Order: sequence, then C-alpha cells, then structure tokens
Amino acid sequence: MSNDSRTYNSARNLVMSVVQKVVSILLTFIGRQIFLQVLTVEYLGINNLFVDILSMLSLADLGLGTAMAYSFYKPLADNDEDKLAALIGYYRKIYNVIALIVALVGLALTPFLKYIINLESDIPHIEAYYLVAVTNTVISYLFVYKSTIITADQKGSIISRYAVLTSILGMLLQMIVLLVFRNYFLYCLVALFSTLANNLIISWKADKMYPYIKRKVQLVTADKHDIFNNIKSMFIYKIANVVYKGTDNIFISAIISTAVVGKYANYRLAVTNLSLIAFMIFGSLSPSIGNLIAKEPPQKRAEVFKVMQTVSYWLGGFFGFCLFFLLDDFVVLWLGSEFIFDMFTKFAILINFYLSITLYPIIAFREATGIYQKTKYAMVAAAVFKIAFSILLGMYWGLAGIVLATTISKLLTYAWYEPKVLFRDYLGGNAFGYLFGHVINLAMLSGCVALVYFCFPWSESTGWLDWAIKGLVYAVAINIVYFLRFFKTAEFHIIIEKAMSLLKRG
Repeated sequence: MSNDSRTYNSARNLVMSVVQKVVSILLTFIGRQIFLQVLTVEYLGINNLFVDILSMLSLADLGLGTAMAYSFYKPLADNDEDKLAALIGYYRKIYNVIALIVALVGLALTPFLKYIINLESDIPHIEAYYLVAVTNTVISYLFVYKSTIITADQKGSIISRYAVLTSILGMLLQMIVLLVFRNYFLYCLVALFSTLANNLIISWKADKMYPYIKRKVQLVTADKHDIFNNIKSMFIYKIANVVYKGTDNIFISAIISTAVVGKYANYRLAVTNLSLIAFMIFGSLSPSIGNLIAKEPPQKRAEVFKVMQTVSYWLGGFFGFCLFFLLDDFVVLWLGSEFIFDMFTKFAILINFYLSITLYPIIAFREATGIYQKTKYAMVAAAVFKIAFSILLGMYWGLAGIVLATTISKLLTYAWYEPKVLFRDYLGGNAFGYLFGHVINLAMLSGCVALVYFCFPWSESTGWLDWAIKGLVYAVAINIVYFLRFFKTAEFHIIIEKAMSLLKRG
C-alpha cells in the first residue's frame, strides 16, 4: 500500500469519525441538560457508576479485541479469504462464550451494589437499572468480530456512518422519553435497543462486504496457538488497564458520594469528548500504522511517529489552554454555578487530560505493533499505584486526589516505559529526545496559561455570545503560539504536504 493510500484511508476514516463524534457531542450536551432538568444528579451518578462497573466486566474478553484486529492485518493484505473466514468463525465462538460470562458475572455482582452506591436518599429499582445496563454490555459482544474486520481493513468510516444514524436516533428517543415519560428505566431501554440496532446493521454490512466470512473454515492449530499467545499477554495488560482507567467513579462513590460522581460526569463529558476527538485522529491511523510497520524501515516509522507527536502536542495544548479558561464558564452557562469545581480539582482534571492526548501516538503504535506483550507489567504497576494513590489522596484531597492518582501512576510507569520499548524495537534510537520533548512542551503550555491568567484576566462570561468571543480569542492566541513553535520543523512541513495532497485528491 502506498503512502498516499494510507494517508487517504486514514483521512477518510478520520472525517467520518469526527463528524459522528461532533454530532454525538452536541446531542449529548443537550441530552445531559434535559436529563438533569427531569431527573437528579444522583441518577446521573448511578448512570456513570454503572459505566465503570461494567467496564470491569470487559475483563471477560481478555483483550481479545486488540489481538483480533492484529490477526486480521496480514490476511487482509494478502487477500486470504479462507484465513479470514476461519478467524471470523473462531472469534464468533469465543465471543458467544464471553457474552455468557459477562451476563453471569454481571448478575452475580447485583447483591454488592449497596456497598458501592452512596446516596443521601434512596432511588428505587436500582437493581433493575443495573440489569438493563448489563444486558446492553452483553449485546455489544455479539457482533464485535464483524465490526473489527471492517476497521482492520481501513474502512472504519463505514462503521462511523452507521453509528451516526443509530446514535442520533437513540439520543433523540432518549430525550423524548425523558420529556414525555420522565422515566429513567425507559431511558435505559432506549440505549439498549440503540446498541442492538447498531450491531445488527454492522453485522449485515460486514456480511455484504465480505461474503466469504460465512464459509465454514476451521482455523489451524498453529494459528490458534499464536492467537492465544497474544491473548495471554493482552490479558494481563487488559486487567491492569481496566483497573487503571475504570475505577475512578467507584472510588469517588465509595469515598466521597455517588452525587459527586454525577457532578464530575459533567466535567468529564466536556473533557472526555474532546479527548475522544483527538483519539479518533490517532485511532483512525492504527490500521495504516500496522501496514507501515509491516512494510517500511524504522526511519520511515520514526518520521510518521514524530509527525503524530507534533499533532498531539498541538491538539493537547490547544484543548488544554482553552479548557482552562472556558470550562468553568461553560458549565455555569450550561447547568449552573452549583456544578463547578474549585481550581485545584480543575487543574487535576486538565493535567490528566493533556497527558492523555500527548500519549495518543504511543497508544496508536502500541495497538499496531503489539508492544503490550513487552510492556504489560508496566500497566500492572500503574494499576497498583492507581489504587493506592486513589485511596490515600482521595481521603486527603477528595475528588482532586483521585484524579491526580491517575496522573501520578501514569508518570511513574508506562508513560516512560512504553516509549522506551517502542523506540528500541521499532523506531530506532532511544526515547530520551521524545521524553524531553514532553517536558519542553508542557513547560511552554504552563507558561502560556500563567501569562494569560495573571496578566490578562477576563471576567466571567455573561452569556453564550460573550463566551464564544472569549473562546475565539483564546483559540487564535494559542494556535499562533503553536504555529510559531512548530512551523520551521520538518514534521510541520510534512503535515502541510499531506493536507494539500488530500485537498487535491478530494
């Protein structure tokens, strides 16, 4: 596959993913406002708490999703239909078992909800709401193997296209249910049927695009052995990663209160959605990176990585800077002043957000190269540190301490170890320059924030127009800074060349 083809496929996947996410974000913010007007922040708290609990249940797939995508790259490149049909049949059996395990474990956890949920006033039928959420999770496993082959074939834009339709209809129906029936149970049922509809559509599309996957072909023993070797490594990584990323709301609910989970969810809604947009940029590249790793020398791989890192610094700085000055005003205008947090908590949320975005290139290469096999114990260490620091700092600093626990454990473990392995084994050289670049760019962003905060104070926004004008000024200012920072670099010129090539091709 040529460089231009990789770029075009990545760009096409990215555009559809971003369109889907922007539409989803707009509807989600409107839906959240309706949710809090009709129900209470406690309902929002249990809704987000269930998300974290169910993310723990995803341990059941043993990291199979990543291993599955990895196993599709070569037979897709070789057009090996029999191998793909055998893989699909094999994964279908595994995921049916996984769905059953998730259902059984989810049911078994029901009696323990009372030890995690911490409410000032009781909410009836919590167990029923939880069981609907479990069912939603089980359904999501039934056709995932078919969506993965489409993504691995660099056609993720197709999945995004159908996801736009089902997510828009699902969110609109949820809003109608809240406004008409004011019923949280029906709200949950709509989400369940939206997931089912999306999965059925993707399954139908995969069968149409790859009709040969319906063939009954047995996977040879050697291939099964290779898959399980990958799964064994990914299983350790997966356990640690889920514990690391999926326990914030559990700790917040148990140590502070479930209502704070709901309040925190509003900040996370803004921050996480921006983070997901950034992730789409790099996630859309993973299949192309797999092709790059297979066909290009380390020098070319390193060049692509540096370009991606430049984009991540720019995006992380742009989003981080604007959020620091605009997030509180946004929450006040959107929901009210009672939903904002103190400066220390906001700082903890944003520093973790910034580091997450600037580490996305490492994540994209991790998925494409399979280095999780060599770095799994770094993630185990991160999970252990996360639990310890969440309990300790959460007791002293509350929400800010729990959020900072994520950042501290990240810096102590995989944030430096994964780059070390990636550069050593795939990119050539060592990771010192990469790590030093993180320090320089974080220092530059911190200086920009401090300069504006202390020297150019801006009063609280009085309305959406005032907020939009403020946002425009901040956006232009920080982008000028990053333009001056990068415009003389080779990576910036490669980005411009690729952009111009895509515009001509479009």
